[in-house]
Amino acid sequence: MASIEAHARAAGFTLLTLDTVRGDPAEQLYAAAGWNRVGVIPDYALYPDGRPCDTVIFYKRLA
Repeated sequence: MASIEAHARAAGFTLLTLDTVRGDPAEQLYAAAGWNRVGVIPDYALYPDGRPCDTVIFYKRLA
């Protein structure tokens, strides 16, 4: 994550966003890396088998 953020900074980005499946280990990873949780969109995406899943949205300001 730090490498991606540094690359984005160097390219002039000041704000990044991402999303992940609610309850996925990535949700904890992003929070631990300093990303801010915005909220949850219920049934926003689909698992590969077609079941709906909730999506968590995050953002991070780059200094």
